[in-house]
Amino acid sequence: MTRCVGVDVSLGRGQDVALLDGVRVVRTWSRVGFDALTELLRELRPDAVGIDAPPRPGLSLLRDPAEAARLPVPPRPGTHLDRRIAEYELSRRGIGSHQTPRDEDRLFSWMTAGFEVFAAAERAGYPPYLGSGEGSGGALEVFPYASYVALCGCLSPGRRHRLVWRRRVLEEAGVTGVPEDATIDAVDAVCAAVTAVRFLDGDGSWIGDEREGVIVLPARLHDGYRRCAAPDGSLHPAGTAPSRLCECGCLRPVRRRFLPGHDAILKSRLLREMRAGDQARRRLEDLGWAAATGEEANA
Repeated sequence: MTRCVGVDVSLGRGQDVALLDGVRVVRTWSRVGFDALTELLRELRPDAVGIDAPPRPGLSLLRDPAEAARLPVPPRPGTHLDRRIAEYELSRRGIGSHQTPRDEDRLFSWMTAGFEVFAAAERAGYPPYLGSGEGSGGALEVFPYASYVALCGCLSPGRRHRLVWRRRVLEEAGVTGVPEDATIDAVDAVCAAVTAVRFLDGDGSWIGDEREGVIVLPARLHDGYRRCAAPDGSLHPAGTAPSRLCECGCLRPVRRRFLPGHDAILKSRLLREMRAGDQARRRLEDLGWAAATGEEANA
């Protein structure tokens, strides 16, 4: 099981930190300082660390017309000059992002705090991941908002729904154990860890340029996104109806047959019900789970 730590960065209040074992939240911490983070990582020894910040200032590569022209979708001349390529790739898809300029005097304070977090992780043996290799044993730059969008396939329904929407995205991704009283910063730390876990497990991707840093994602991005409907039910883009529902009966929209883990839930329920008659047995056979009606059903 892949174990990763996620870090939500802050200069003033300390870092929010979450440890995930697969999709299960093991523990969260708040107000963690830089030195304490180094010691925590040395103690936990996760497979990787997801950090919600860039590892260093940008290089302003997009100020060079030749660099801009080589991108699959180049920016309009004179635009996005201080964005890193990773940040531009988010922006052109409608995913609002920060920009990390080369001039350190123009950096936000949380970015400089992020540099310290990457330094703390490196002291614990986790160097910055810049796109080469699989990312195991590294400190990965993540952007939780982009991760939520990549996971659910649509943009935030609005500031009023921020926390509810983020929790719902993690829930529908199969994540369990998020504390009921978790702040939005703690939830983002969980999302950072989820992103790292999925990337190491081969489900994720990255965007950007290895020379200035890449942003790791829990899934591949589409070319564009619509806004999500308000999270009063299942998540789907506003103005659309889900075309396919989870076959477990939970009535939530899916891209495949089941939400993560819901096939196991349905399978267990049908096995329990099998003693009541043949209907459940026929349903198991229709789903291709007939082999489970042997010793497993009698266990």
